[in-house]
Amino acid sequence: MKKLFLMLVCVFTTLTMAAQTKVTWNMELGIGMSGWMGKHADNSKGIFNQKVGVGLDIPLTGLVSFQSGLMWVSKGASYEETQSNKIRVNQNYFQMPLLAAFHIGTAADFDMVFTAGPYLAYGVCGKSEFDVDDFTVGWDTFEDSRVPETDHEVIPGLNRFDAGLQLGIGLDFGKWTAGLDGEFGFCKIASGKAPHNMAFFLKAGYKF
Repeated sequence: MKKLFLMLVCVFTTLTMAAQTKVTWNMELGIGMSGWMGKHADNSKGIFNQKVGVGLDIPLTGLVSFQSGLMWVSKGASYEETQSNKIRVNQNYFQMPLLAAFHIGTAADFDMVFTAGPYLAYGVCGKSEFDVDDFTVGWDTFEDSRVPETDHEVIPGLNRFDAGLQLGIGLDFGKWTAGLDGEFGFCKIASGKAPHNMAFFLKAGYKF
């Protein structure tokens, strides 16, 4: 996994150096809703989450560009086993999108931008909580955790690696950008019968 990310960083650096006179950098902040999808989502509910990071846009033609960057993205979900038993899972990733962006000029002084492409993510940290009445048990989302007062029962951590499809629509005007992203995971969040990540973020950015 580390070798994969090192390779992506090298590609990222090479593209930047090759087109350094054309690259547009930006800071992005997004807020939205994350959840799980698939037949093993177990009636889970979405939770509010956020993402923040640095992006870049490398023009390829007058209408098409390549977009990437490095984002800190929070995902996860919650669900109720009973009315008094609730579980909330938070998953924090370093995430790299690899997107094709299509710029459509408008009569007003801004562009409409459509993006599509894969993303790669690696789980860094997160906390899961199990609430039973007024009692709360917490553990690290991505680490195996031993159940208190037992010798053998272990809660397995979630898979750290995730990859999927990211789709977006945005407005690009002056130094500012705004838009909506949808992210749909291809990888199961855990071994065995498990759901996939899904998230939607409203985002705003400032270009340098």
